[in-house]
Amino acid sequence: MVFGVAVERKVEPLFQALVHAVVTICEPQMLGLILIVGSIGILIGVIPGISGMVGMALFLPVVFKLSPEIALVALVAMHAVTFTGGTISAILLNIPGTPANAATLIDGFPMTQRGEGSRAIAAAVASSGAGGIVAVVAALALIPLVVPIVMAFKSAEMAFVILLGLSCLTIIGGGSAIKGAIAAGLGLVLSLIGFHMGTWIPRFTFGTTFLHGGLDVVAVCLGLFGLPEVVEIVAKRGDTIAIKASQAARFLDALQGVRDVWRHKWMFLRTSMIGFICGVIPGVGAEAATFLAYGQAKQFSKNRDKFGTGWVEGVIAPESANNAKDGGAMLTTLAFGIPGSSVMGILLAAFLMVGITPGPQMLVERLPLSLTLLVGIVVSNLIFSIICICVASHLVKLVGSIHVDFVFPVVVSFIVIGAFVAIESILNLLVMFLFGILGLFMKRFGYSRPALLLTFVLGGLFEYYFLHAVRINGVWFFTTPICLMLIGLTVCLISYPQVRKALDKRVQAKS
Repeated sequence: MVFGVAVERKVEPLFQALVHAVVTICEPQMLGLILIVGSIGILIGVIPGISGMVGMALFLPVVFKLSPEIALVALVAMHAVTFTGGTISAILLNIPGTPANAATLIDGFPMTQRGEGSRAIAAAVASSGAGGIVAVVAALALIPLVVPIVMAFKSAEMAFVILLGLSCLTIIGGGSAIKGAIAAGLGLVLSLIGFHMGTWIPRFTFGTTFLHGGLDVVAVCLGLFGLPEVVEIVAKRGDTIAIKASQAARFLDALQGVRDVWRHKWMFLRTSMIGFICGVIPGVGAEAATFLAYGQAKQFSKNRDKFGTGWVEGVIAPESANNAKDGGAMLTTLAFGIPGSSVMGILLAAFLMVGITPGPQMLVERLPLSLTLLVGIVVSNLIFSIICICVASHLVKLVGSIHVDFVFPVVVSFIVIGAFVAIESILNLLVMFLFGILGLFMKRFGYSRPALLLTFVLGGLFEYYFLHAVRINGVWFFTTPICLMLIGLTVCLISYPQVRKALDKRVQAKS
């Protein structure tokens, strides 16, 4: 009886705080604010290179003039839909709006070329929005488990999480295994440029201070995937990106994309949880989460050979993970005051600017505000998912009707602006153009650009956590239960294709 009373006393404040959050978000002025800042977030996502971090940084000065609740909800709503906007340019132009959308273009752009652009956009937007909602539900349900999970992941465990992400190279490489290995090796070498985070020894900087911080991921991403597509558009002239798609784009195709998410609901839930877990653990980027989700979806799909050719599962998996990742990062930021991502670092700065210090007491003393932010993520994703699904066919028709002479200057301008704004350096434009030449070469001769990007993003992080773990725990650092479990998962992920092929051959031999 006493236990029942204690449970009621704990549940009652939580329920009251949740009701307060829903009522606050549903107020007309708050919904209007979400529509305004969410539209800005979509636009920021669509423009290549202008990440959500830039948009939130530009919005920070406004924080002083708004109440804490309104200011923080506006920041969260803006970022919640940025990845959704980045999906549109990735699918229609084969240029990722943000680095986290790079995995989406592997199957998204081939769908556009085949005349299924509106279906691809709807599937991506629906899975991205729903992934953000699933992450918030998981955050509310798993609040008691967050502390032991985060505290259990130290340098050794983080090294093997990154290694698990790198194991996706065996899946996303495609084509020649030798060419995939060459691309991955080049990505690892490029990730070593700059100061080493553990020893602070400069490497491959050639005496220039510009390279001390390493190569900028935005410039690398825009160069590898942006410029080659623009050059190809110009080279083909009349055969623009989506002429066939514009003729076939219908609203019914968009509805088919939403149905695709439901048809693959279990895969969607798995990849959403992968994104959420990667978000809860500080230090794992959205790029790693999306590639890991893509690799897992391809590995366990019955149609894994169709991935990379315009298969809708290859769109749903990374998009469900990228939004879910920030839901997990939000929980870590609120519960510990530890930013789960670079964007959450800006949100943490906004908290401090309005006089609020996130930490263990945040979910107790300011529970209504915490739940308001989480509900704001849900509402933002829901509103803009519906809007984007409704206009998906019109977006495809618009892109298909734009003349190539107009596409080239506009897209190149956005790419150049995005590369410059990322770190506000002219030299970053040089990096972007050099990687554009490299991207053209890799596309022409069949080398895997996603493999290079994945190793470039994760290579430096793996080296840092690996050396740090060895320095603290010695050569037997990998003997912890979590490390052994992650090693087992990595081995299973790498060996699964060979095991499955062997089983299929045995079945065929018997039949």
